Amino acid sequence: MYDNDLDNNNTSSGVTGSESQNSQESTEYRYTSGSMPYNDNSYNSSYNNNAWTSNNGGYYSNTNYSNTTGNTNYNKKKNKTDKKGIGKRIAAIALSAVLFGVIAGGTMYGVNYAANKINPVNNNSNVEIPIVSSSVSSTSGTVNDESSAYDVKMDVAAVANAAMPAMVALQGTTTVSGNSSSIFGYGQSYEATTSGTGIIVGKSDTELLLLTNAHVIDGVSNLKCTFVDGESVNCTVKGSKSDKDIAVVAVNLSDIKSSTINQISIAELGDSDDVTLGQEVVAIGNALGEGQSVTNGIISAMNRSITVNNVTFDGLFMTNAAINSGNSGGALLNADGRVIGINFAKTSEDGVEGMAYSIPVSNVKDLINSLMNRETRTKVADSEASYLGISGVDITSTISQYYKYPQGVQIRSVASGSAAEKAGLGQYDIIVSFDDESISSMSELQNTMQYYKAGETVTIKYYHPEGTQYVLKSVDVTLGKKN
Repeated sequence: MYDNDLDNNNTSSGVTGSESQNSQESTEYRYTSGSMPYNDNSYNSSYNNNAWTSNNGGYYSNTNYSNTTGNTNYNKKKNKTDKKGIGKRIAAIALSAVLFGVIAGGTMYGVNYAANKINPVNNNSNVEIPIVSSSVSSTSGTVNDESSAYDVKMDVAAVANAAMPAMVALQGTTTVSGNSSSIFGYGQSYEATTSGTGIIVGKSDTELLLLTNAHVIDGVSNLKCTFVDGESVNCTVKGSKSDKDIAVVAVNLSDIKSSTINQISIAELGDSDDVTLGQEVVAIGNALGEGQSVTNGIISAMNRSITVNNVTFDGLFMTNAAINSGNSGGALLNADGRVIGINFAKTSEDGVEGMAYSIPVSNVKDLINSLMNRETRTKVADSEASYLGISGVDITSTISQYYKYPQGVQIRSVASGSAAEKAGLGQYDIIVSFDDESISSMSELQNTMQYYKAGETVTIKYYHPEGTQYVLKSVDVTLGKKN
């Protein structure tokens, strides 16, 4: 029923599962988080991880690690529209199975719960932390109740000084697999340090909550945040949404010194819908992993779209404020100190300057609040790791647009007797939700499952091919245990 021929614009190479797409034009973008291999003074070359790797859970990565810049490079590619039937389109992106089952291991994830909803700037415990924007208004004297901050000249120093206590530097480590061209040798791996930025946006009775990019914390171990006074504290990922590149990180209030509490503040999220072309802005971030720095510029374009790592982001701000490696997750601020954007990417082509991109906060406010209000789960022990029993491939936003598929994880095979088989999941079904958490990639599914024990029952939403269309279905799955 399904044709195994491949379209000219999409090819797969054997069991590696690597994909390539021909294109007339390409523009290269990179996330503005930093990644540096260990002992970075010893080597002066780039290392490429561009394969399906079973030790990383069998998902595809396309990450260039460079110990001279620490930047991550991604390609944007334009594709033609294909109007072929669903059967042929399904087989066209079929890749060989490399993983039977998704099992636990990785960074913290969370799920929704009903009680104790958190407002991004709500101080609902007895720990008092000031809010940034009120400090800017009283400091700069440029804003009042009857006028707009955009009508006056921005006081960059006032905005920066008031906002800095709400910024944190994020650091962690990730394991990078070597390849045949690496000096580390084929099949070997090494530790790389990562850096990014976080914004303090709220707290509960027990946790301080930080906003950042999903790509800053995905696959990162030993995550720490450093506050304005230089104190570092362990933190965990409360929730993450890769296709929006948004994550919320939690820090236990009990782990923060009282002297640090007295020096930090909570950033206030502004209304990015009110932003105007040419408006002055300030960007703050952990550039090059060397601590917070400040740049300024203007909103140079609005409602822009870019594709990074096969995910398309729409409705973005473009700014000429300098954004560098390590700035990912940092704040783009207006004249009254409110966060109007989350900095996350820049154009990396030679000869191109002043083209950095921010996610408007109004586009993701509901998501941020949802992530903040999730229950914080802890990683389960290996002996309790859950097992679904599938192998799958990512239906990225590019593939989704090209083949008109739902975006998610397409099942390529189901293990006999597995939880997936018992629940009725089958080949070509596309998983889009796991226990009410949106799923857009195999790595996202793996990251989520790391915090679920074998024997737990979850609801999985998926699209099932029926005739010439996909139909959304839902099924309860009791997770198995890997033998």
